[in-house]
Amino acid sequence: MSDHDDAAIAQLAAANGRASTQTSGTREAQQGAPGIPHPAAGAPRGGERTPRTGRNGRGRKQGTRELGRLAALRAALERRRSTRTLALEAESLSTRLGWAAPARTISVAGVHGGAGTSTLCLLVAHAIARYGESPALTVDLAGRSRGGLAVLGGAAGQTTAEATAAAARNGGGLREPFAINAAGVRIVGTDPDGVTELDRSHEALVARLGAVIEEGHSDAHLGEVARLALGEHRTWQALRWDNGHATEDVAGLLDQAAEHHALVAVDLGMLDSPPLAHTLAARSHLHVWVVPADARSMEITTHRLPRAPFEPQGAEAICVWARNGAPVPSSKRLSALGDLRGCPVVRLADHGPSDDWATRLLNCLAGVSELCELAR
Repeated sequence: MSDHDDAAIAQLAAANGRASTQTSGTREAQQGAPGIPHPAAGAPRGGERTPRTGRNGRGRKQGTRELGRLAALRAALERRRSTRTLALEAESLSTRLGWAAPARTISVAGVHGGAGTSTLCLLVAHAIARYGESPALTVDLAGRSRGGLAVLGGAAGQTTAEATAAAARNGGGLREPFAINAAGVRIVGTDPDGVTELDRSHEALVARLGAVIEEGHSDAHLGEVARLALGEHRTWQALRWDNGHATEDVAGLLDQAAEHHALVAVDLGMLDSPPLAHTLAARSHLHVWVVPADARSMEITTHRLPRAPFEPQGAEAICVWARNGAPVPSSKRLSALGDLRGCPVVRLADHGPSDDWATRLLNCLAGVSELCELAR
């Protein structure tokens, strides 16, 4: 315990003693000295007015002030103890998260849209980035819902994860294959605006090709635009999550990344692409199903999870996330949830409203650490 806390406790004890003395003194003054009846106990004599006890009134006010001060000191001491407890917990758990390359791969999928797969990916990555001996990498393969890692993580790459993988496989490479946020977490993938802009560019090129044909331009001009369109089309296809070469490209990217990172965390969203899911199933040391703790999500999980075709070769876990103050289901309900996939269930506390990832991680470090232990 720090000297500052010792002083606070001493001050608390002194304030407690003063408040007790004031309260006791006020009570004695109100009751009167021993053997002397209290004025309220007997009927007042006619025409006699009860004297006002100003000194006792001042005592009551002072006692109230002391009690208020006592409550404030107690609250401040509890806050300091809570912060110190979290810090000690972080220090003890950090020994479990000191990972080094080659990486452990954790894949994450949600039981429905908005379950929190991107957030969980980033929480795990921030834990390893903070306590690990090698960098942590996150990969956005969320299909239709991709873009969450870049937005929430605060850093976006040049292009999609699929296009990054294609460039790495074809030897072209990218100037910045991944982005790095303020906490040092590496993110492969772009934001939704970047994906939308690529789609618009492709649509504009197709429209231009159609206009050249309709206006009857020369064959040479038509051939030039057609070659440009074909090249753009191939590039655009590489950006899509459902293109035919994505599985091979992504497999190569993951294998290369594992050599240089302590963690590769992959956001699979809603498992939109069975081929990509199969690629991850063969490489994932732990697959996590993210389940919000609210009643609606639990109901959806009960119906969807037993029918999920995804079968990872590594371990599985269900992460029940008590976000937005939702109560955590009972132990019996959590046990039944685990029986749906025959795997452990990990409770994850709400990370709170802070935008700071270090604060978020500290608030739910116990659950994140438990998930990391399952991946080792």
